[in-house]
Amino acid sequence: MGGVPVGLNISVLVIVVILVIGLAFGRFPIAFPGLPTAAYVLAAVVSALLFLASLLAHELAHAIVAKRHGLEVNGITLWLLGGVAELRGEPRSPGADLKIAGVGPLTSVVLGGVFALASWGIAVIGAPPLVSGMFTYLAAVNVLLAVFNLVPAAPLDGGRVLRAFLWARWHDRLRAAVAAARAAASSATS
Repeated sequence: MGGVPVGLNISVLVIVVILVIGLAFGRFPIAFPGLPTAAYVLAAVVSALLFLASLLAHELAHAIVAKRHGLEVNGITLWLLGGVAELRGEPRSPGADLKIAGVGPLTSVVLGGVFALASWGIAVIGAPPLVSGMFTYLAAVNVLLAVFNLVPAAPLDGGRVLRAFLWARWHDRLRAAVAAARAAASSATS
């Protein structure tokens, strides 16, 4: 994508299977009872694939902004717990660091809004509630993804955002990185 190789770790299959089973045999039948199992499975598969596309968009946003700030991007890998944009080098300024880190969660929030609007629009035109519910689920999961990623702990985006703010304040990238790592470690042990 855009000259950036994209890889899928085998563990992605685990999350896809968990999502499909959880949605097809749990969430969707409870929220929208009385439909054929095939409808739930189809909605679950589509939801899982759109969720993976959301993760890819989040990581691709990091890669695009990193490239705009002169960093090389080795690739993007999606895996069990999300994804990672593999950058070569470090941002040259706190502002670049902040933009690279912040654009991923911002992308997830925007996708959450797009899915929420899609859910509303689909409901307005009278499509089956399962279809609208599928997009509502995707809206919620994207917003949760953004919130989770903003936790100020490495290697999450929030840890890099904290590092960027501290770097801008102290004018010392190493000191900022150490302080951000300590903040993450202390929050994990409390």
